[in-house]
Amino acid sequence: MQYRIIGNTGLKVSEIGFGCGNNAVLMVKAPYDEQVKVVKRALDSGITFFDTAFAYGLGKSEENLGRILKDLGANPVVSTKIRLEADCVGDIKAATIRAVEGGLKRLGRERVDFVQLHTRVTRERGMDKRFSLTPPDVLGTNGVANSVIAGFKTLRERGKVGCFGFSGLGETAALLELVDSGEFHGFQCYYNLLNPSAGERVPKDFSAQDYGLILDRAAAKGMGAFVIRVLASGALTSNPSAGGGSSGQTLSPGSDYPLDLERSEKVKAALGVEGKDLTQAAIRFALMNAKVSTVLVGFSNTTHVDEAVACSGMPSLSDQQMSKISDLWQSDFGKLSN
Repeated sequence: MQYRIIGNTGLKVSEIGFGCGNNAVLMVKAPYDEQVKVVKRALDSGITFFDTAFAYGLGKSEENLGRILKDLGANPVVSTKIRLEADCVGDIKAATIRAVEGGLKRLGRERVDFVQLHTRVTRERGMDKRFSLTPPDVLGTNGVANSVIAGFKTLRERGKVGCFGFSGLGETAALLELVDSGEFHGFQCYYNLLNPSAGERVPKDFSAQDYGLILDRAAAKGMGAFVIRVLASGALTSNPSAGGGSSGQTLSPGSDYPLDLERSEKVKAALGVEGKDLTQAAIRFALMNAKVSTVLVGFSNTTHVDEAVACSGMPSLSDQQMSKISDLWQSDFGKLSN
């Protein structure tokens, strides 16, 4: 296992991280014995970064992870995330503190190394299907102390959190405003072979959300980056239906599952890979970017752990492969039929 430093934090973590989310279902629904088996394999393989959230099983992932780490006597770097809803706007700082303390209780920990805002960030508050906060709600700009960052700082003063981050989902301009504030130590970055715009230039009319080279902006501020959806909800695996993408939920605009399946077929043809080799190519691609701190992978079993861990230290994709992939990006995958 290779290790990287998270931005300017000094925290060293494995470049393959353990994502405890809903898609892999392991940390939410699997029997406890199976969860222990997979977590132990990950720890024994050198994985030292675990990412969970209240949203994963409404706290089940946090509870299970905390119990397992305690039972195994393990103390890796742990990150959890809070999701604030519309009822927080009266006192965002207080809601932030309550949410983090709830996560700590479920984890059975006095402190977490990283806490991240899981709520999307947009230029205006979203009150429709998915609630979102604005940059001023998060940053407390213009003298407003009622903010997420104020809550995070209070918790740090109390010794309950180490570093702050946010999920890089929402409107690109709003996300870049958070990055440019210099208030955060890291963020979750949507970055994969099907939408590389966080770290690679794409055409102006790219059919998926353009994240505007946010990886570069974040690195310039000394931030680390935790890659999410590296396998595009299963579209970049040998068994796409097992990844959760077919559930109909679209995490990032323009990356609807049917479209990503179509993009994936073009990627497979360009790279000349199938099955496990496709999965590993996707992980290796993310690892090629030195601005990435860790690539979060959701595991359903020990085989998945072994396949992902094997990517650490593997050669980068070849120049020929990257040239073909770059041509796909610039042509927007030859224009999609959907």
